[in-house]
Amino acid sequence: MLAKFSVKNFKNFKESFTLDLTQTKQYGFSKDCVKNDIVKTGLIYGPNSIGKSNLGRAIFDIVLGLTDKQKRYDLYLSYQNALAPGACVEFEYEFHFDQDVVVYRYWKTSFEDFVYEQLFINGQDMISRLPNATTFTSNLDGTESLRTEALSSKISVLRYIRANTMLSESKNNKLFLKTLHFVDNMLQFWCLSENSYQGYSIGSALLEDEIVKQGHLPDLENFLNECDVKCRLMSRLVQNRQMLFFDFNNHPLPFWDNASTGTKSLTLFYFWYFHLLSNDAPSFVFIDEFDAFYHEKASMQIIRRLKKTKLTQVLLTTHCSNLLTNDLLRPDCAFEMPKDTGLKPIVLGPLSSKTGKELREAHNIPKMFRAGAFD
Repeated sequence: MLAKFSVKNFKNFKESFTLDLTQTKQYGFSKDCVKNDIVKTGLIYGPNSIGKSNLGRAIFDIVLGLTDKQKRYDLYLSYQNALAPGACVEFEYEFHFDQDVVVYRYWKTSFEDFVYEQLFINGQDMISRLPNATTFTSNLDGTESLRTEALSSKISVLRYIRANTMLSESKNNKLFLKTLHFVDNMLQFWCLSENSYQGYSIGSALLEDEIVKQGHLPDLENFLNECDVKCRLMSRLVQNRQMLFFDFNNHPLPFWDNASTGTKSLTLFYFWYFHLLSNDAPSFVFIDEFDAFYHEKASMQIIRRLKKTKLTQVLLTTHCSNLLTNDLLRPDCAFEMPKDTGLKPIVLGPLSSKTGKELREAHNIPKMFRAGAFD
């Protein structure tokens, strides 16, 4: 799981910004929001232009350098902070796999140019690429004969090692590969003005065709009705693929031509949601402004469904403070983006870390939040 993430000089994050997902408590409610003492389902609140979207882009920078999965390079064209355009952008990821800790640090001058990389496994320096060097060192078993000089700045050392070595079955090698597998399966998706994603998969899927063929049409209909979209659905084979229709007394009405913006957005969410229930579920999901087109009841239903997933760590961003309620989440899984984000070094912990008061399930967290209890 992703335990901590830090970034510096990326877009609006001029100064160091750290998201800490390890500051969990021993609450007796909403236990499915936490796994192995790390936030499993978390919500990040913040007003417009505070940096929520850029935080998601920063977290998924690792997908650009280490994977062959779907990428949104257009989101990374403006890379460095505008006040320090010549400085490196710095990233650090801390992953926890049971009791093992993997830390990956790197610096870049653009979304594709590496300057420095270092990988630690349980505190041991396993891979090092010093600033601006064309050589690197590796202490992973099986890399002894690997060529380590003249490495292009556009190639990550981690990716190079995975592609060019047959690693042994040592513990450190397994943790190295487990980290890469986690990154391979990270997923970010949007359902705002455009429907797109990065990470986890490659190419574009036929959304409705896959929903129908995987047998999820009845559950999609149930999900939409749970979200107060009262409808019946049916499918028909059109030009060799399954298409969705509203069912009005066996009279089909094309779904995408007649569904509201919110209903389309819910359907896209559901497409990714059923992947979260599979054995090959994403390792980590980030959904920016997940509730932009939903009323509160639908937003709550989405969170309830996400909490039930077993294999996927989820972070959501929102403008709605009512979603901070203990009926859905818990104070150690709810975060607020600070107003001075990017202006000074920040370690962002959950709401529970911002008050000396003992928080209980009965507390009205949204009311306390609006009253300034966590300022």
